[in-house]
Amino acid sequence: MTRAAPDAPPRARAARSRRPLALAVAGGVIVFLFLSFLVARVLSAGSDERSAAVAVLKAQARGDSGAVIGLITGCRPRPACTARVRAMVARERRPGRFDVLNVRTPSFALGARTGTTRVAWRANGGLPVVQCVTARRTGNPLAGYDIQVLSVSAPIGREAHC
Repeated sequence: MTRAAPDAPPRARAARSRRPLALAVAGGVIVFLFLSFLVARVLSAGSDERSAAVAVLKAQARGDSGAVIGLITGCRPRPACTARVRAMVARERRPGRFDVLNVRTPSFALGARTGTTRVAWRANGGLPVVQCVTARRTGNPLAGYDIQVLSVSAPIGREAHC
């Protein structure tokens, strides 16, 4: 006859009962970090859209039609687009210090979308200019996002909506 093994000491039992808890906590931390990464990616995509819109308008204010044409996706091969941009840049050129007064971006979205950003800006402390920049965002939080500027409007009324 074999004797039954004595029960494990209380410390060993406590360590075994804490192991699942530690694994659950570690799993929770990993899930939290992953979700935080995804949220940060989505929020930075919105910031990238604002930056793209401001970059186009800064180039316009400098009078750099080549840069504006290069920043608008598909504009360079379309003569009508390049002519429109050159005329708008010539009209809206305001060299000097560029100040962004207000930026209104489209609503929050996790995936791809096309939206219009309303930017109020001024140069050298002059009168405000309000323009709309349409951009397409493709991608997702896991793979990352790509921002393409599609168009820039002529100035609109200071209280107008895009």
